Amino acid sequence: MMMNIGQEIRKRRQELRLTQQSLADMSGVSVRMIKSIEGDYANPSMRTVEKLLKTLGLALAIAEV
Repeated sequence: MMMNIGQEIRKRRQELRLTQQSLADMSGVSVRMIKSIEGDYANPSMRTVEKLLKTLGLALAIAEV
């Protein structure tokens, strides 16, 4: 099963034992936006996704399906 970006962000955040608040503080992205992304309710900008991925030590990759 393929995970969406929000699921990947949540998984990595939990692996690093970060709260949504601590991720928000570190990345500059609001807690509300992080909750929305992780819950698959938001359509974040690439800038927002890049901030979160960089903070979590992840990179965006495009793959053929």
